[in-house]
Amino acid sequence: MSGRNSHRRSKVGLTVGFLALLAAVLLARRAPPTGYELSLYAATPPAVWACLCVALAAGVTVALLGEVPDRLGNAGVLLAGATVLALVTMPLLRGYYFYGSGDALSHLGWARELASGTLTPVNLLYPGVHSTAVFVAAVTGLSVRVALMLVTIVCYTLVFLLFVPLCVRLLDDSRLAVTLGVLSALLLAPVNGVSVHPFAHPTSQAILFFPFVLYLVLRYSTRPLRASADAAVRRGAAGDRVTAVGILLALASSAVVLVHPQQALNVVLFFGAIALVQVLYRARTTDHPITAHRPLYAQTGVLAVAFLLWAPRFERVQGAIVATITSIVFEGSSAGTVVASKGTSLVAVGGSLPSLFVKLFLPGVVLSLLAGGLIVALIAGRLREERTDVTSLLVYVAAALVPLFGLFLLFLVASAGDQYFRYQGFIMVPVTILAAVGLARAVRAYGGGRVGTDTRVVLVVLFLVMVPVGAAAYHSSPYTYQPNDQVTETRIDGFAEAFEHREEGTPFVGIRGGPRRYVDAEYGTQRATTTLDFPGYREGINGTSFRGQGYLDRFEDQGYLIVNDADYEREVRLYDGFRYDAASFRALETTPGVNRIRANDGLRQYLIDGDGA
Repeated sequence: MSGRNSHRRSKVGLTVGFLALLAAVLLARRAPPTGYELSLYAATPPAVWACLCVALAAGVTVALLGEVPDRLGNAGVLLAGATVLALVTMPLLRGYYFYGSGDALSHLGWARELASGTLTPVNLLYPGVHSTAVFVAAVTGLSVRVALMLVTIVCYTLVFLLFVPLCVRLLDDSRLAVTLGVLSALLLAPVNGVSVHPFAHPTSQAILFFPFVLYLVLRYSTRPLRASADAAVRRGAAGDRVTAVGILLALASSAVVLVHPQQALNVVLFFGAIALVQVLYRARTTDHPITAHRPLYAQTGVLAVAFLLWAPRFERVQGAIVATITSIVFEGSSAGTVVASKGTSLVAVGGSLPSLFVKLFLPGVVLSLLAGGLIVALIAGRLREERTDVTSLLVYVAAALVPLFGLFLLFLVASAGDQYFRYQGFIMVPVTILAAVGLARAVRAYGGGRVGTDTRVVLVVLFLVMVPVGAAAYHSSPYTYQPNDQVTETRIDGFAEAFEHREEGTPFVGIRGGPRRYVDAEYGTQRATTTLDFPGYREGINGTSFRGQGYLDRFEDQGYLIVNDADYEREVRLYDGFRYDAASFRALETTPGVNRIRANDGLRQYLIDGDGA
């Protein structure tokens, strides 16, 4: 009777959850933005978030709590996943004109050039994302702008959410482990908001694509145990024969090169570490399951060749390698200086590094502790049935983390900006998978192979806390001391008009930086960076000059000052005038020699008369 009551409650909970999710989507669609929103979270109606919370609670509870049929548990997992996907795609649901105010605009420029035929994919360092967006646009009739958002925000996120639990299933095929794999993936730990983002940013898309490649690696490597060492020797040649999974793996791993070569190099190292493990085990023993696995040597070679054929052709790759080596040898670490500088700025605007770290990385820290515990148990020989295919796959993933962590430390030492956060994001993919497996094994070990109700309640509470923590930091907002990456249509139109009606040779200048990204989006990034020679492409005014009206002395003759709809919101509302205060923005309207010549809801353009000031 209690079982039937549990099933009935689960069905009711799922019904309420799916209805709440539908309500959230409909309410979000009926609340389009009316202008620039400093925070997506604050601007979205509270009813949307309330409905999403109900849906998430119902999904996680049904998925983890109680003995319910597989179909109900699977429905709970689906509901939880769809809820987080709704959060991820909220900019699209709300009808944002474009999402991504930095690199994403440059990538839009490249995509438009590919669509128009003025740029060919072989002349672009990472054409994977852009070419896919152009293809989607051609097939669906959507604009390249919308297609680029669909591909990057929806498609790559779905790949990550789908293949993380599939990888977990190969390492632990219990229902609990797969469920925990889905819920761990919903934390979206690789997206750190520093160097890995949810919008068009090829290195981010390559990281989110990696679980698919890893899944194929695990599937490709595993093969039935051979009866003896002699059989292993006799069948060694056959073990390398071409298979459907092998072909798909070669294509998928090579595709990473086209999405982003830097992440492809990480995959090469990942493959190489697994291949080295196979070599070492084959040299030491003949009866371990690893000796019966299909070697990864050829796949590593294929990917390495693809990388070497593609990446070194571009000067940008050569320059990045030289700059990294130079910074390590001659400049030393800049990480401490960068962190100290950021910490000072955060304190000035009312935040702190510890609080920001918790907001951005708490889910990642929890996953890392769980994964670390599993790796320690693996090294200490504490796992049951150590000589199995599953444990062998755990050895592969754990060993492959070593070179990745080494690169993370290398970039942490180098004066390479925030590159180490890219490696942190990449590392979080296998860490998420290992964490789900480790948590499932720990739960079963604690209960002696049985998962009690109390333990299930703890798991429900854990994920109902951790998923919202991760979701709150997924999109940039004042919560993480960053402005929303929304780009409004009026801003795009304002820049287009300013460019169209500009006087030739008259330079532009902007708050913090020049109009570079909008030049890229309007004229095409390749053209903007090679032949256009746009005046003031990267020129910005620092806070000191802006406060002191230094823009009057910036130009020998005349120049344009652009203030877009996000500048005032970011500098005055978010950063409380820390570098650019409200009085200086107001002074633009009354300062002699400064004339507003164009304005709409997204942009104000001023003509600065250097001689007449």
